[in-house]
Amino acid sequence: MSQVSVESLREILMQNCMLKIDPSTIGEESPLFGPDGIGLDSLDALQIVLAVEKKYGIVIADPNTAKDALQSLGVLRDWISKRITISPE
Repeated sequence: MSQVSVESLREILMQNCMLKIDPSTIGEESPLFGPDGIGLDSLDALQIVLAVEKKYGIVIADPNTAKDALQSLGVLRDWISKRITISPE
């Protein structure tokens, strides 16, 4: 079964964002944006949204939804998990 993990989301960050920190230091609750965040910007948010749409088939069309979903890797994992249909591979 397909499962959303913090590690798979960390991989999305590594592949799609210009990270200024070691990806292994990004915890489940680390804020992705803002003054206490890991240094991502609006372009990174767009890249993450596109990667999530491609990998999980979930469209994040609304900026407010994206803001809510992209708070941290843990929040994003839970948000995706509630919306995907898990099917046997």
